[in-house]
Amino acid sequence: MKISLCDGTKGNRYRWGLTRKRILRKRYGITKGKTMIGLHFGLYTIYFSRLKPLKRLGSYWAIEN
Repeated sequence: MKISLCDGTKGNRYRWGLTRKRILRKRYGITKGKTMIGLHFGLYTIYFSRLKPLKRLGSYWAIEN
């Protein structure tokens, strides 16, 4: 299922995680959080959901089309 993000960036939410394209801030590297693991490639970011998250992803991340 493809759902749009509602946090001011362009991207989509999928069952496996989400993608994001930022406008201003460039990031590089890997981040590990309680819910997702992020791979950052400049303006583009891919987040993968953890198999056993320590925290639930909030509903503010995405809205259904």
